[in-house]
Amino acid sequence: MNAKCKKFLTMLLLVCVSIGAAGCSAYSNQRYYERAQLMMGSGEYAEAAELFHQLGEYEDSAEYALYAAALDALQRGKIDLARANLMEIAPFKSADRYLRYLDALDAENEGELDSALDIYVSLGSFEDCAERAQALEAAIPEQAIRQGRQLMSQGDYEGARDLFLSLNGYGQSRALSDACTAAIARKAYLAAEDLLGAGDYLGAMNAFAAMGDTLDAAHRAEECRLLLLKQAEEAFQAVTLETADALDEQLESLSADAAFAEIRQALAEKFGVNLSLLRAARSEHPYVLLGTYPMGESGAESDVLWQVLRVDGNQLVLLCCSVIDASSVATTSDLPMADTPDAAEISLPSAADLATLTDLTCTATPYAAAQGASAVYWLRDTLESGIHPVISETGALTLPADTEVPGIRPLALLDLTAYVFTAGDGTEENPYR
Repeated sequence: MNAKCKKFLTMLLLVCVSIGAAGCSAYSNQRYYERAQLMMGSGEYAEAAELFHQLGEYEDSAEYALYAAALDALQRGKIDLARANLMEIAPFKSADRYLRYLDALDAENEGELDSALDIYVSLGSFEDCAERAQALEAAIPEQAIRQGRQLMSQGDYEGARDLFLSLNGYGQSRALSDACTAAIARKAYLAAEDLLGAGDYLGAMNAFAAMGDTLDAAHRAEECRLLLLKQAEEAFQAVTLETADALDEQLESLSADAAFAEIRQALAEKFGVNLSLLRAARSEHPYVLLGTYPMGESGAESDVLWQVLRVDGNQLVLLCCSVIDASSVATTSDLPMADTPDAAEISLPSAADLATLTDLTCTATPYAAAQGASAVYWLRDTLESGIHPVISETGALTLPADTEVPGIRPLALLDLTAYVFTAGDGTEENPYR
């Protein structure tokens, strides 16, 4: 039957349906419904859609009308129209599967081939999913090759190599991966050369070493090591306490190498534990022993314990941990600190000196208490009235009471370039000394 005859018969059926029992009793709604189903089966979706529409609310004709219209739209490439109709009736018949099929088509059209392939595979033999999946399995590697080449042209050799390696030897992927590896090596080599040219021997050495046997990287790494060793030796010859910390940190990162470990040992012997003390003082308040003074009630002298308030360059600012003597006036001019090195300058603390401490309280030594001192201590600050304030037993800044004798809690400035500590770890139990 030609198309013209089919169209005529379809129109005849539609007329019969529209006039109902009054004019076309030979055909019942059931027979029209069955005829529409046959049209669906033969792919005459537009005609079927119209016939179902004319059947109105008979059985599920309304849903079938939209279903057939969706398949007709799909046949004609009108994806959005097909999707809209299917969403109206889902999950009717295979509407849900068709919607996923449309998702796959969209993904494929947008170049998202992996996503499209996953959907086609999940749909199995539905429509032409198997054929489309087979086609994509061949197309995806080719797409990846193109993407990898694009990344190479942009200089992203690492990304391109990862993409080529994921293809497991497909086509030219192995050769292209090798080309990326060579380009990455050349890039790394040039970067290492730039570090060397800038005088960053350590950075250059590490960069060349990371390249393994690539090109002459191992030889170049050794050249950098020798330059770095010469640099370290020269730095040691001119080292001061001010520069020793940075040199020690550099040597620490190289201490696995015996030549650098030897220089670091010599550095430690030269400055004792002053390096550790300086580092601790920048973030903590370590303790040190410095000088002697009567401590016991009998006047017997003992080592004096101090706490580091801060570090100024190579100078430590130390606060005595106790009130060690009594004084009716704010002065340390008559404080005979025995065995205090010339590198130490003794004075009273100021309020600004104490700013880094959270607890300003302390105790008086038995000797200081025997002289009449309490835990109240003088500051060197002077008020407009000429009176020196004190720190009370509760740690508050206040004026001295007439009934009390404030004590002396001395402050010391210690030049570490002129005084070397040799033992201790900075704790109160094991102070630097």
